[in-house]
Amino acid sequence: MSAAPRILLAGLLLGSALALCGCQESTSSSGSFQYLPLFGDGTNDVTPVIAKVGDVEITENQLDLWIDELPAPKRSKYQGPDGRRLALKTMVEAVLMVNGAVEQKLYLDQDVARMLISLRRNTLDTAMRNYGLLRGQEPTEEQVRQFFTDNRDKYRHLGIVHARHIATDSEEKAREIYSRLLEGGKGNSFPELARDYSVNIETRKQEGDLGWFNRGGFIAHVRNSQVFSAKAFDLENGLNPPISVSDRWHVIEILNRENERPQTYAEARDQVVNDMLPGFQDAIIKDYLLEARGKYGLEMFGEFAPGRGLTADELFVRAMAVADAENKLELFNLLHTDYPTSDRADDALFMAAQVTIETYEDMRIAERYLNMLIRQYPDSELVDDATYLRDNLYNPKVIRPMRIEDLRQ
Repeated sequence: MSAAPRILLAGLLLGSALALCGCQESTSSSGSFQYLPLFGDGTNDVTPVIAKVGDVEITENQLDLWIDELPAPKRSKYQGPDGRRLALKTMVEAVLMVNGAVEQKLYLDQDVARMLISLRRNTLDTAMRNYGLLRGQEPTEEQVRQFFTDNRDKYRHLGIVHARHIATDSEEKAREIYSRLLEGGKGNSFPELARDYSVNIETRKQEGDLGWFNRGGFIAHVRNSQVFSAKAFDLENGLNPPISVSDRWHVIEILNRENERPQTYAEARDQVVNDMLPGFQDAIIKDYLLEARGKYGLEMFGEFAPGRGLTADELFVRAMAVADAENKLELFNLLHTDYPTSDRADDALFMAAQVTIETYEDMRIAERYLNMLIRQYPDSELVDDATYLRDNLYNPKVIRPMRIEDLRQ
């Protein structure tokens, strides 16, 4: 399965954004505005030039890239010779507009400057997430298996039944058909009676065969099929007395049944990867952000000064009191980043790990918090507890304490 990042580009037109992302810094002392290139991917392009607008050349490769950058529904509009000609016309018009904007120095307009800065920021932010952090990243087989084990009850084959029916407009007719089926003999077989008497024109063509379905599942061509399948699923194997669903009566025969059962790892693996990938990718991003704070440094001033004006003890008390997990985690993070030398910093890291485990079941980030505690506060009385918890993150039998005081007793 492809591990391509699933965080969308949020509609950014990367071709245009990358071409313009450095505009504010590139205005020279003479007042010129460096806005080229407008198309392409920044590599050496040796394909033929197919159009020229002033000093701007458009190559065959740039045309292909421009079409490829479009959303899939729009891309079909520019296929074939006529479509490519239309695409080139659109590119030429874009060059003319850009030339006009540069000539009028619209890049000096405050609103335009703001858009250009926003495009640069969002493009590079998205690039870091998708390409700098997530490109080529996929969970190991061991991690996939562990996720499967931790969420074993989620992966099950639903019970399914194979059935056929004869639909009628009245209970009287349904009971007559049911009696004939019990009687058997010539002219009383299920396929014959379904062809002759079922009011469901579509399933009548299949001699009443409904195929396989689960409890509450959709069945094609059956009115209120989810109600029907819920009732039919619980019937005994074989022929059953008539039942009503909405305005119709049905004589149903259960032909076969497969009971619900746990999926094997091989059966569930693709779904397991799909389920764990968002959390896996989110953990990579959060892990980077934790490291980047230390690498690049962070200073906050005024009303945003360390601790929001609260002491470390006050922050800890507030974090413990709030019910919202996201807010709680934010306060614990604030405490250990703003007051790294306080007596509460190690407590905050431990409790951040706890919140991550209990609320988000995000073992990777929890491990990150615990490792930070162990490495940064080797003299903390929580080191032994943090080490034990870290080493048993994937052990469901470990009872995880909810309070620091429980660990200190």
